[in-house]
Amino acid sequence: MPDPGGGLRIVIFGARADGSARVLLDIVRCEGRHQVVGFLDDDPSRHGATLADLPILGGADRLPHLRADGIRGIAFALGANRARHALLDRARAAGLEPVTSIHPRAVVAADVDVGAGVWIAAGAIVNPGSRVGDGAVVNTGATVDHDCAIGDYANISPGCHLSGRTRIGRYAFLGTGVVTLPDAEIGDDAIVGAGAVVLKTVANGCTVVGVPAHELRRR
Repeated sequence: MPDPGGGLRIVIFGARADGSARVLLDIVRCEGRHQVVGFLDDDPSRHGATLADLPILGGADRLPHLRADGIRGIAFALGANRARHALLDRARAAGLEPVTSIHPRAVVAADVDVGAGVWIAAGAIVNPGSRVGDGAVVNTGATVDHDCAIGDYANISPGCHLSGRTRIGRYAFLGTGVVTLPDAEIGDDAIVGAGAVVLKTVANGCTVVGVPAHELRRR
């Protein structure tokens, strides 16, 4: 059943103690809309344990049974972009709502288009005219300037700074502290190493590093 405040009882998928699970839990709790009742994780060694005083209820096989327990929503603390997409689709098929959570100390302009299953961490800024696609992550202290587009299931790590009109592709991963110049384009499945500065274009499936960013490998 929904909680008395009108939110949902939800679970968080991903329960690594050294991962982003507690960060996402804090975002949900600070936002105050939903009640987290536990975690899911596909590592069976974690099942039955607790994280942040909440139970780890099982793995993805539990998804079809959660609604019978009054759980209606799910959030995703998974760094692997394609895995996050696959689990979001499985959760939807099980009748669960992918929850979007925005920390109250993030700044998101009123006209920003924010997709399903997104989380935006404390200190992040997303400026007018931008879009954050389904399942994307905008992590701590990242800034997204005006008219940027972050593709579905992309991951923007802490301290990244995207200049205006930057385009980030589907499943792209930007490491900590990446900087883009205006009108930069980063392709689908691209990886930009920590601290890199992207001047113009990163091709699909390409890994770049350095200042300025240069190709390291291509998939």
